[in-house]
Amino acid sequence: MLLLGEMNRLKVLKEVEFGLYLDGEIDEILIPKRYVPNGTKVGDILDVFLYRDSEDRLIATTEIPKAMVGEFAFLEVKDTNRYGVFLDWGIPKDLFVPFQEQNGRMAIGKKYVVKLYIDQETN
Repeated sequence: MLLLGEMNRLKVLKEVEFGLYLDGEIDEILIPKRYVPNGTKVGDILDVFLYRDSEDRLIATTEIPKAMVGEFAFLEVKDTNRYGVFLDWGIPKDLFVPFQEQNGRMAIGKKYVVKLYIDQETN
């Protein structure tokens, strides 16, 4: 079973110009080339963190975030929009915190303790 927001051990299925595809049980999961360890080949097993990209696709990275689902972290606000703020959690896609989930308005450049969870409505 795949664990979104956590580390997973996945098998390399095939290599493409822009990365590798990993066995995601139902679908293949891309790990972009820049995160592929040197010497990795088809059949190898990789420890990867799974998250969703801006188009809601599962993406793998060998980078380890500052926190995973169920954990607490002290994270800095990088940006804001009309729906919420984005926190730097150490991977390419920032962590989104909607305004409705904030105890008070978070501000760019400030750090906050947050607990990571997966929103069951939007996954």
